Amino acid sequence: MDLFVICLIALLAAIVTFFSGFGLGSVLLPAFALFIPTLVAVAATAVVHLANNLLKVLLVGRKADRGVLVRFSIPAVLARAWGGRPCFPWPRKRLLSSNTSSAKVRIR
Repeated sequence: MDLFVICLIALLAAIVTFFSGFGLGSVLLPAFALFIPTLVAVAATAVVHLANNLLKVLLVGRKADRGVLVRFSIPAVLARAWGGRPCFPWPRKRLLSSNTSSAKVRIR
C-alpha cells in the first residue's frame, strides 16, 4: 500500500509541475520522507525529477524556440557552476566539528 501511495503522489506531483514548472521537489520530498528514509527519499526525488524532465523534453522539446533555449541555457549553466562552488571554505580534515561527530572526512 505504501508503494502505491508513493507512486500516486509522484504521478500527481509530476502532472502539476508539468503545467506550473515548479514544485515537484517541494511536494515529493516530504511525501517520500514519510514512507522511506530521508537519504533514500532525496535520491528517489532526484530520479523522479530526471524522469519528469526527460518526459517534458520528449513531449514539448521539438516546439522549443532554439534562440530562447540558447539565451537561457548558457547563463543557467554558468550560474549553476558559480552557485555550486562552496560559499565558505570547508575545513580540510574535518567536515563536522568534534562536538557533533568524530567522523573524519578525507578531502582530496
